[in-house]
Amino acid sequence: MNPDPSRYLARLRVMPGYETAVPAPPSTEVLVVGYRACFAASPEPGTPISRFDALTVSTLAQTVTPMALISVEHATQRLHIRTSGGIEISWEENYFTAFGDSGTRWHVLPVVTSPDGGFMVAHGAWSASGYEAVLTRSTLAQAPFAPPVVAVHNADPHTGARRW
Repeated sequence: MNPDPSRYLARLRVMPGYETAVPAPPSTEVLVVGYRACFAASPEPGTPISRFDALTVSTLAQTVTPMALISVEHATQRLHIRTSGGIEISWEENYFTAFGDSGTRWHVLPVVTSPDGGFMVAHGAWSASGYEAVLTRSTLAQAPFAPPVVAVHNADPHTGARRW
């Protein structure tokens, strides 16, 4: 059974404070097809995405941009030199206070279909675009620790060009 994809349509809006700098989003919705948890950095292009419920590639027959919900638990690698000459590696959560209390950042990234019939992170470099996505209850049920509003990362950080 293929669930109703509209349960995963996130509404787009301009981030507060960017109204005069960013045009209105070209579309009003994106389809959040899955989720990926990462440690220390955002996923590389081609990284597989865990699909929500039974969403399939046929779901993409719609004209809505497919995206994945991403959580990144930021941490800083610390190298400690032992007196014996060895190196000990440790990770410190929330080393930089700008990451908030939990050290976890949430956003959505563009995805494409993978050869195995699933989804993967689209190729390219992605940065925040000045838009945010308001997630649905169905999406939040699949990723229970996600905030209801997340940043949209669909801009090329080098050119500013957007995915859609």
